[in-house]
Amino acid sequence: MTHHIDNRQFTPRQTRHVLDVIEHCRKNGLDKAQERKLLLLFGRFASRHELQMNIKHPPTKLR
Repeated sequence: MTHHIDNRQFTPRQTRHVLDVIEHCRKNGLDKAQERKLLLLFGRFASRHELQMNIKHPPTKLR
């Protein structure tokens, strides 16, 4: 049994922007330990959201 599929029913997926993990760490001033952690977690490439959610920021200095 075959079915006809209309291509207009499907919307094209949006592409996900991926970043080079090493380049992102250097641009944002992350230390080597965090860079190593992100490389082990994601490999060479990851989305911006994945990187931002897995970076530990130092606490802000209050008065």
